[in-house]
Amino acid sequence: MRILVVNDDGIDAKGLRTLVQVLSSEHEVYVCAPMYERSAAGHSVTYFKGDIITKRREVEGAVSAWAVAGPPADCTYYGLFAFYEGKIDLVVSGINHGANLSTDVLYSGTVGAAMEGVVQEVPAIAVSLCSHEVYPFDTAAQYALKMIPLYMKDPDAGKYVLSINVPAMEEIKGMRVTHMEGLRDYRKNVRLRMIDEKNGVLICRNQPVKTLIEDYDKRGDVTAVSEGYVSLTPLYMDLTDHEREASLSKIWES
Repeated sequence: MRILVVNDDGIDAKGLRTLVQVLSSEHEVYVCAPMYERSAAGHSVTYFKGDIITKRREVEGAVSAWAVAGPPADCTYYGLFAFYEGKIDLVVSGINHGANLSTDVLYSGTVGAAMEGVVQEVPAIAVSLCSHEVYPFDTAAQYALKMIPLYMKDPDAGKYVLSINVPAMEEIKGMRVTHMEGLRDYRKNVRLRMIDEKNGVLICRNQPVKTLIEDYDKRGDVTAVSEGYVSLTPLYMDLTDHEREASLSKIWES
């Protein structure tokens, strides 16, 4: 297969480099990634605005590679339509340095880059390693390689992103198909500190603490990873609450 590898941690990130090396053992791999880290860029794009700077780069295992001075979803778009038009069968985004669980997917540049593939009717996978301390990227890359033929056999593959979250554990128990679980607690202890006499203020903050889960759910993505399972979550670009749509139409429509 011809695979476009993108990410949000930048073209020099170890996660991307490891993913390319593993995927290239069985597939033809192309790369289009941000010039520098663009984590939490979500699905932001600049391709509506005009010209953008790009540079050819060398990535071991890739047929060719380009760095783009834009967010992750831009990289998917330009990879599909500027650099490798007509060549790409699958987009693989990652390997992200850290989890993309629960409401993380709303912020994630890794997921945003994969979702851009689906918007452009190209099957897409997002791969994340659930750690900011240890980085067994090869393990995560092997799971991505394993899931590619399974995902591509699904006739609806191009209609959703398969989000893979791999726990950073020595012994992984298996895989679970999951759904987004709970709410991430993004509230932080913030304080303002004056840094100059012209009203310049620095906002200081701590990191998020935990995920808020009301009920235990073994099919939830957070629970699956915490119990040592790889989480496989199908993500759809339609954010409509269809149950609410039906109930509101009964109340509001005349």
